[in-house]
Amino acid sequence: MTDPPSAERPLAQPAEGVPAGFAGRSEYLWDVLAALWPPPARIAACGPTVRRTGGTTEFLVLPSERRATLLIPRRPLPAAAGALRNYKASATARDRLQFRAMALAARAGLGELLPHRIRIEPGQRAGEAQRPGEAQRTGAADIVGYLRAALGRDIVVSLHIGPARANRKPVLQALTPAGETAGFVKIGLNALTGELVCAEATSLAFLASARLAHVQPPRLLHHGTWGGHQVLVQQGFRASGYATDRAELSRAMAELAAVRGLDSLLVTESPYWHSLRARLRSLRQGSLAGPLLQVLNQLEPLASGTRLAFGCWHGDWTPWNMTMSDGCALVWDWERFGAGVPVGYDAAHYQLQGAVVRDSVAADVAAETAITRAAGILAPLRVEPAAATLVAMLYLVEIAARYLHDGQAEAGA
Repeated sequence: MTDPPSAERPLAQPAEGVPAGFAGRSEYLWDVLAALWPPPARIAACGPTVRRTGGTTEFLVLPSERRATLLIPRRPLPAAAGALRNYKASATARDRLQFRAMALAARAGLGELLPHRIRIEPGQRAGEAQRPGEAQRTGAADIVGYLRAALGRDIVVSLHIGPARANRKPVLQALTPAGETAGFVKIGLNALTGELVCAEATSLAFLASARLAHVQPPRLLHHGTWGGHQVLVQQGFRASGYATDRAELSRAMAELAAVRGLDSLLVTESPYWHSLRARLRSLRQGSLAGPLLQVLNQLEPLASGTRLAFGCWHGDWTPWNMTMSDGCALVWDWERFGAGVPVGYDAAHYQLQGAVVRDSVAADVAAETAITRAAGILAPLRVEPAAATLVAMLYLVEIAARYLHDGQAEAGA
């Protein structure tokens, strides 16, 4: 049972006594709201007894303000239902049934019984909504005004609050009043997330013209700047669930790897090898960059005699960043897409991240398994057994270098 919220709490006073593991989430929620609805908008937590006034936006907070994971619009009811129905395209069948049941409850108005709410009073008078295209010319007062102008239609939004990560960013679902998904929105609020939003927009623009039969990225609907923040809107996919056919998954990964062609190179003569070394040297002194460089030194004799195929990778291909439809992998989150890496990185990443996050395997155990089982994991990508262990170890250095560069530990991940 959760504690009932106070009748009203201003934005500047986040909740006290937040349980361990949720303090960062609550603080992040209020920071995000302040960024997306800047002054003169007024934002406050409120209970169901507070009267709703014209022009205000109200969110229902799930499961509570202190443990916020999802904010859905209180009205209109079809939009509240749509926010729940389309919350996680990669959810399991059991979770999808739960979301559908919750969506039906919201559509029937049972959301009115939920105690945790946040009310936003706009900074402009009711009726002053901007016309399509006006946001780009004059600047919208808040993110919803910007999105309405950018997409050229009336929308409301829901807001997902993720766990602490260096690359955590606001993810909004743009919904029509009828509950249809108009797109999913990412907003870069700092230097790192701004770069990632730009990178994803570039990746989606390239992939839109690529010939892919087994991989489908979302369509890029909009990329622009609002309030100094990078904004990306992309197509949403319908829920179908996790991939269960590993042959289909491997076929999709192999197709993506070859989307810009493949190069067969001795590892130590590849641009990738030199780039990885340079990135590790550029990291701050005292970090784990030194030990990682030592690992590369130890691998150099093996790498100098091993020829690998180098191609593209998604960069964060995980069970929860995709869904399957008629044998095609519908994959999102392309902000880490890159070229010139050893073929097999996507398969190693999928295996490792799925074990740690979905199956709760200890990170060190999962990393060791990624190495010991590398031949089997990478065989569908046509990586020779003798080279598979090297690919897995290079992948582990690569992902560690990313975490160090981004400051994942400092961010609380």
